[in-house]
Amino acid sequence: MAQRDLNDPENAIIGAFAGALTGAITTPLDVIKTRLMVQGSANQYKGIFDCVQTIIREEGPPALLKGIGPRVLWIGIGGSIFFGILESTKRFLAQRRPTLEQRPNTKHD
Repeated sequence: MAQRDLNDPENAIIGAFAGALTGAITTPLDVIKTRLMVQGSANQYKGIFDCVQTIIREEGPPALLKGIGPRVLWIGIGGSIFFGILESTKRFLAQRRPTLEQRPNTKHD
C-alpha cells in the first residue's frame, strides 16, 4: 500500500471531522457541567448523577444533547483550523531541519 503526505485541505477536513465528533460525544458532559455551574447557591442538583437523573426525568434523554448543533459546528471549525495549521507547521519545520550530512560534527575528543 502506497503512503503519501496529506495536503492542506485533507488535513483541514480530518481536523474538522475529529473536532465535530469530539464535540458531539462530549455534548452531554457539557450540558451537565453547565447545569451544575448555573445552579448557583440554589443547589438544585446534589451532584453529577443527580443532575443526569433530574434532566432525564424532567426533560427526557434528548435534553442531554441540547446545543449539539452549534457545538459541533464551532468545535469542528476549530479542529479544522488547528489541525490544518499544525500539520502545515510540522511540514515547514521538517523541511528546514538539516539532514545528517548538513549537521556540523559535534563529537569532541
